[in-house]
Amino acid sequence: MLDKKKAEKIYKKSIEVLKTVQLKNGGCLATPEGERYPYVYPRDHAIILLGFLSANHAKEAKKGLEFVFSTQLESGAFPQRIDQKGNDASYKPIQIDGTGLILYALAEYVEKTQDFQYAQKVWEQVKKAVQYILNNIYQDQYLIFTPNSIHEFPPTEKGLEIWANSVCCQAIYKMYDLCYKLGHIHTEWKEHAVKIQEGILKYMYNSRVKGFIKNIRVKESSSVLVNVDASQYAVADYDLLDDKDEKIKLTVKRIERELWNKELGGICRYPKHEGRHNGGWGPWPHFTLMIARHYIRLKDKKKSDEYLKWVLKISYKNLLPEHIATVKEFEEYITDFTEASILRKDRLIMIENARKHPLFKKGVAYITMPLAWPHAEYIRTWNLYKKTFN
Repeated sequence: MLDKKKAEKIYKKSIEVLKTVQLKNGGCLATPEGERYPYVYPRDHAIILLGFLSANHAKEAKKGLEFVFSTQLESGAFPQRIDQKGNDASYKPIQIDGTGLILYALAEYVEKTQDFQYAQKVWEQVKKAVQYILNNIYQDQYLIFTPNSIHEFPPTEKGLEIWANSVCCQAIYKMYDLCYKLGHIHTEWKEHAVKIQEGILKYMYNSRVKGFIKNIRVKESSSVLVNVDASQYAVADYDLLDDKDEKIKLTVKRIERELWNKELGGICRYPKHEGRHNGGWGPWPHFTLMIARHYIRLKDKKKSDEYLKWVLKISYKNLLPEHIATVKEFEEYITDFTEASILRKDRLIMIENARKHPLFKKGVAYITMPLAWPHAEYIRTWNLYKKTFN
């Protein structure tokens, strides 16, 4: 049986975490002060806002929207990273999925609150953000090009990447729906979204591996990255295909088969890639929760419970880490990064905190504890679970 009392405790603690990371100006840090990521990342920020909305904290969500819209760049995009005062603190290329997610969060906020006045207030900025996304369409497959997406690793992210395309496609659909409610006409937005969705379904499902692929690399490095990746579930998580669709079921089965961590349980982000993993290769709560939502939507209570039980099991004092790893994997990571001299200050903080964690002596490294993103995903998943199974 699922321990519902503990599940509720984690739910309440998750709301506390989101409130803790939100600054007075509305920005939401990826982690609390003293942990690894004391910055606002539009991707994490947007998902935190979705967590607030799921928990019926619309006031906090609006504050978060007001903050991030104040940081929009002239191009229409949002910075890759923002400091606590709202300044552009990017150190990597723009991440187009962050722009899509901000639009998606805005749509969810307006749908929940009917605050059309706020949507009208930021409408010119919305148009710039949508146009920025459309300006990055790669015409051959009619998919969105991004140099840097969810895993931030150019060999796997640069190109026509599935997470960014799924997020941005649904964001454009939602902005098209919103524009009519505001009395605007942008029929071309829906036409673009339909063509992007068609491109995802036509070019990003691979019959040989029986699942959606990670990326189509174009321009200077033409190749197809068919590797399994947890973010491939975005096609269903962002409503471009129903969870009952056979292509989604096959994709999830492949994710489970190849990314379920046999030693620790839970879903890993991607296959093990030597020398790549910050903190050691291991499972991530928020990707595990994404796959849990697949089974909740299918009303498969047994499988839903299995995934949620794992999340409850690895929680510590009702808090969730970015991910966990075996101490062996963790120490291998430290050796590789030390010898290559790339242990930045933020990584040193992460290492110190992981080694101080009580469970480190038991062989498990808790990496970046707590991270706001999995707490937002937990709120969304637990509420969906309760709604589905009463």
